[in-house]
Amino acid sequence: MTQNIDNLLEEKEKELIKRHYLSFSPEELLLLDEYSVEIVKNRFQGRAMMLLPQSEIAFFNWLKENDRPVWDDLWQDEEEIYLVSIDFLHHFIGDGNGFPICDLIDENNYWFCSRHIKPKAMEKMGEIGKKVENHSKLSFEEGLLIEIARGSIDLWHFCYRYNLPLELAKQKIENLHSEDLLVHLKDREDLVKYLDV
Repeated sequence: MTQNIDNLLEEKEKELIKRHYLSFSPEELLLLDEYSVEIVKNRFQGRAMMLLPQSEIAFFNWLKENDRPVWDDLWQDEEEIYLVSIDFLHHFIGDGNGFPICDLIDENNYWFCSRHIKPKAMEKMGEIGKKVENHSKLSFEEGLLIEIARGSIDLWHFCYRYNLPLELAKQKIENLHSEDLLVHLKDREDLVKYLDV
């Protein structure tokens, strides 16, 4: 692994000189684990931005078509869209759920982490876990809760991954909130203490 990471760092230094930002191919992302991501971050933090991986750019192209106000909130005022801090690299390896949409200013946020799951919903997690083990069909609510328990995720990545309609999903989240199963903090200021950047 040390040889691989040394080679990767050397390639990325060359890329930074040539392009003035870093990019990572799917193959390079597969080589990275949490430890090597920290090495890359430490090397380039404060001096290099990274281009979102192609899979994530495909997601944001979908978002632009399906929820333009949210896409505008994120990217409209950016000089170079899809360039982000190298600090986000860990969101694109392993079980990462992509660039977290949790900092919207003009639109409601729909970003959740395990601390947003309320005790009433936690009581249902064993039952949901059994359904997953038995490959049984999950409801939207069950699927979202299990995804949140696995790692922080926003509504848009969840809907993209499972091909779900956004407006219906937003209504279902409001139901989860009103039924005291899920905390829904719409304002970015309220989300700050939960972020795992």
